[in-house]
Amino acid sequence: MADDDAELVQGCRRGEAAAFEALVARYQRRVIGLCYRHIRDYEGACDLAQEIFARAFQHLAEFQGHSSFSTWLYRISLNACYNRSRYSRAKGRDTATSLEGLLERSSGGVDSVPALAGPEPGALERLETDEELAQLREALADLAQDQRRVVELVDIEELSYAEAAEVLGLPVNTVRSRLNRARVRLKGLVLRLRARRGVGAPPTGRRNA
Repeated sequence: MADDDAELVQGCRRGEAAAFEALVARYQRRVIGLCYRHIRDYEGACDLAQEIFARAFQHLAEFQGHSSFSTWLYRISLNACYNRSRYSRAKGRDTATSLEGLLERSSGGVDSVPALAGPEPGALERLETDEELAQLREALADLAQDQRRVVELVDIEELSYAEAAEVLGLPVNTVRSRLNRARVRLKGLVLRLRARRGVGAPPTGRRNA
């Protein structure tokens, strides 16, 4: 765990509200962005992020420091997003899945979680009009869930292989192999979508995570 995060976590355990507020300020944009990509609603994403930070605060005693605080928080965030998506589908409401990730990468108790300030919703909504991103989202929808998750973590959220492995509870080599298969399949799916719509092929180069 990074020294500054470790100090803030210890401050939280001592009941220092300012320490928890500092952790929220440090990670809120990332958490809100992740929530937005899953539920595709800005206000709902802010509400879910608030719940995630409240849950993290409640369970700080369980955080042993074997992983980084950011990885631990990310795991809580992903589980909350997946649970929300499953609940919404069960209720018959349309929700997004991790494939939407392409649009990016105290003593007072739970009530002490500060209000969250996320990205401007207008900027996020404008991204939805981009045809290429729409095609990528459609292609990602056809990936198996385990492949979508590694694409989201490594290619979108820009976690290292080791960090993604930690979040998913998998060996690093498994993350590598799943990501390689996902990238090959994803490229083929996008090419087929573009051919069907008469759009040019995407660039062949790709960043190495």
